[in-house]
Amino acid sequence: MQRLRVAILGTGFGRAVQAPAFLRHPGFELVAIAGSDGAKTRRVADELGVKGAYGDWRELLTRERPDLVSIVTPVYLHHDMMLGALAAGAHVHCEKPTAFDRHQARAMRDAALAAGKVAGINHEFRFLPARQLALEIVRAGGIGRPYRAEILGRYPIWNAAGPRAMNWLSDRERGGGIWGALGSHHTDLLRLMFGEPKSALASLRVDQPFRAPRAEGEAPGVATADDAATVHYAFANGVTALVDLQASAPYRWERFEVHGDGGVLRWDEAGYKLWRIVKDREPEELAIPERFALAPREGDLPLVAPFTLMVDKLHRAITAGEKLEPNFADDAVPVQCALDAARESSATGTRVAVEKA
Repeated sequence: MQRLRVAILGTGFGRAVQAPAFLRHPGFELVAIAGSDGAKTRRVADELGVKGAYGDWRELLTRERPDLVSIVTPVYLHHDMMLGALAAGAHVHCEKPTAFDRHQARAMRDAALAAGKVAGINHEFRFLPARQLALEIVRAGGIGRPYRAEILGRYPIWNAAGPRAMNWLSDRERGGGIWGALGSHHTDLLRLMFGEPKSALASLRVDQPFRAPRAEGEAPGVATADDAATVHYAFANGVTALVDLQASAPYRWERFEVHGDGGVLRWDEAGYKLWRIVKDREPEELAIPERFALAPREGDLPLVAPFTLMVDKLHRAITAGEKLEPNFADDAVPVQCALDAARESSATGTRVAVEKA
């Protein structure tokens, strides 16, 4: 198996979720990691057994010349990092949300196409077994004509009793907000099921603006990025979808439902069990086919298992020329266009058409 040299930009999610998957894949060698804090980055690299540790991502690109760069940083850095990685001759994998806006996302897509490089977007939630089976059933007509989807999410990220400290996720100017963080995944799911959304009517809000102090004696931060989002999508085929997210709840809970005239599919946050509900019958748990099964390891964070599939797809795309799914042109840019339409709708108080990618 051809072995590729990969570098990760980012020491948070990159260290916790992406690094384990790259380290375990026989086709990748994790050669370097970069972060904004040089000392922390060295500690993380040592913990991972990675030789290269950089406080400057540009220096990493110049010195290491990796085959693949995985960008796992705050959103406002994605555009420059991706263009820099492509210019250095690397293939690129980027965390979601793709970019600050659709204009940046298109520029990133176009640069990857011009360079002839593989460009992936990390919508790894699509590999959760319940989502994969639900998508297959909907596409096969297993619940008849679909007409409605609902995604409800409650998260204790910024609950008033103990919110996280102020960071980029609470800063609108750096691309923060729960809509980008999770709305990107949910939009990706809905468009796979029903095609590209036609329009969005949205309310993005800061329901609980106070953030914990960064250190003892410091003043609390004040959020400018949304911690709540209610978005109503309309699709060309008549389907409508509601996404309602609240990140200052005192508990964590998610529910996904897809309604058709022949039944309803329902699954929860974990994404490993799927139920079909038909009128006048008890909910039926559907068996997950072996082709959709994941094998999470004890001690891993939940997203390591689906990201492991993403890593394998990246390797096959780079070494064997297989089409990568999800990718920038087909997935990242269309999702960003839908996210932007929701933001514009919230700002104007009107329904906004989703631009074509």
